[in-house]
Amino acid sequence: MDAGILMDTPNFGLLDYVSPGVLSWEEEIGSPQRELRMTLPTFPPLDAETLRRCAWEIGAEKPADAYVPAANHVGLAAVAPNQGFAHWRIRPEWVDETAQQRGGAWHHCRFVLRLYDVSYIQFNGFNAHRIQDEPLGGLCGQRFFHLPHPGTTQLAEVGFLLRSGEFIPAARSQAVSFGRNFWSSNRDASALYVDERGRIEPAGNVWDQEHFLRERRRPKLRRPLRIAAFALANGDGLPPFLRELALQQSALGHEVHIFLPACGAPQSQQENNGIRYHPLPIVPNGSPLETAQMFAHAVEAHLQDAPSFDLLHHHEWMTGLAAARLRRPRILSLTSLETTRRNGTPPTPLSRAIEEAERSIARTVSCVLTPDWLRERAIAELGMDGIRIRSFPMEGRMANEWETPLDYGQVKGEIGVGPLDRLVLYVGPLEHSAGVDLLVEALPTLLRRTGNLRLAFVGAGSMYGHLEQRAYQLGVAYAVRLLGHREGPQVKRLVRAAEALVLPSRCRVPFDDAVVDLARKAGRPVVTTHGGPAHLVRHEENGLLTYDNPGSMVWALDRLLSDPAHAERMGRNGKRNDGSIQSWSDVTRYYLDLCAQCFPELTLTDT
Repeated sequence: MDAGILMDTPNFGLLDYVSPGVLSWEEEIGSPQRELRMTLPTFPPLDAETLRRCAWEIGAEKPADAYVPAANHVGLAAVAPNQGFAHWRIRPEWVDETAQQRGGAWHHCRFVLRLYDVSYIQFNGFNAHRIQDEPLGGLCGQRFFHLPHPGTTQLAEVGFLLRSGEFIPAARSQAVSFGRNFWSSNRDASALYVDERGRIEPAGNVWDQEHFLRERRRPKLRRPLRIAAFALANGDGLPPFLRELALQQSALGHEVHIFLPACGAPQSQQENNGIRYHPLPIVPNGSPLETAQMFAHAVEAHLQDAPSFDLLHHHEWMTGLAAARLRRPRILSLTSLETTRRNGTPPTPLSRAIEEAERSIARTVSCVLTPDWLRERAIAELGMDGIRIRSFPMEGRMANEWETPLDYGQVKGEIGVGPLDRLVLYVGPLEHSAGVDLLVEALPTLLRRTGNLRLAFVGAGSMYGHLEQRAYQLGVAYAVRLLGHREGPQVKRLVRAAEALVLPSRCRVPFDDAVVDLARKAGRPVVTTHGGPAHLVRHEENGLLTYDNPGSMVWALDRLLSDPAHAERMGRNGKRNDGSIQSWSDVTRYYLDLCAQCFPELTLTDT
């Protein structure tokens, strides 16, 4: 038995409300109802916005008194053929009274939602076709549940299951029918978030509230930032880490300036790819310490007349002496230490001086970035708190064919679909075992809900003619594209332009795992059935698992199309790269997140 749901007399921390004892409206007015109707003036009908404003003002001035139900209750609703929703509220007084009556038999009881399959019968409490128990965690709450078969009638009871097997019901719901091929039209899960100051903002899906609140609590950088980066160019030019980081920051709207030695190049400021380069009139030909001093003097002279910067990034210790007196957020990135560069050779006086300079510079900045292999040694050698030294990827990879910019509207136009139409894609054989006919059968219902939905089939097979004919019979041929056999780059472009990849398989078909891999690389969610490549899909995490019938296809696609943010999140969760090295765009996002964590003065303030 699960110890997490064992209990004595449950204590769920419910508040003890006091009934307000409100009078009925006839008593409060003090006159009969018919007299009230005689004296009521007539008002013109109010528009929705006026009613919303009035309700808001009433709620702000006089919040509703807490309501305590007079009896236990449980409600049941059908969401999809195989999914339902239950909500319940049980009075603590009833629990205490029942526990006292049962005595020792009450110990280690379980609080459950019991579902009865009462299809086509008059239920007497004992004659259900099937019983299903769902564990509950609180006397008041709500939850979804799944059923093994569609087309049933369910009745629910909430109560306590004793160790002896006896079930003590606290409340019973009405019987609810679950359809075979349709689901509730009340499927809008959009929500609004109201903060402590009464301000409202859209919150996407109400069931994603934990993710929404977690993202909202994360510090966010204000934009645009003015970022100054300092580097000593090597023989190959600017270090790749700094160059790619600056390019990505500029692409995100930040203003990036890079200061580096001129080394015989023109002394005037230049701009390239949105990055402003400031050549400094120095030639680094002395010792490392002398070069660091020359670099620092040149930077300070240059910054005297320059506008202030929000963030200073020093790449390697030799640039760290620059701007040390400026009270600005500073980051130091190190790819090595003097002790690692010596590689076990005895230290010289110059080497010891460099070690001391590294320690001094590192202790003046708030954040030090090192490769993962160097972090522990940097903590020991620099004598710093580990919180200030962060392991950071100093390498990245260029965008591949799945990440380069792509005009989705152009790709859709190539197959006769509008740029704003919502494209769903199937890739595979057009055979009965692949379930392609289920998508066409589901399309009329889907189009009534999402009028700009377009369904494209990539592949060939014996059902090509049937799909074409059936689409015309159902009047949805305008929304179907039978593209035939496509190869390589064409398929990849279509997968990227689609909102989801659908595999409505009745059973496994050849190469369906390779098709799922295409969706993973493109960062698109996958919809498939329990008969398809279900082992590659984690339900509601990187795709949706459903059943091989048109109604289930409608449910799954409507789930994606009605909540694009959730669909995008599932696509990101399943995204797979060809290697372990992160892309430069991911490295930059991580860098900016670190800046938001380390420097509150750079984040948005809640005004």
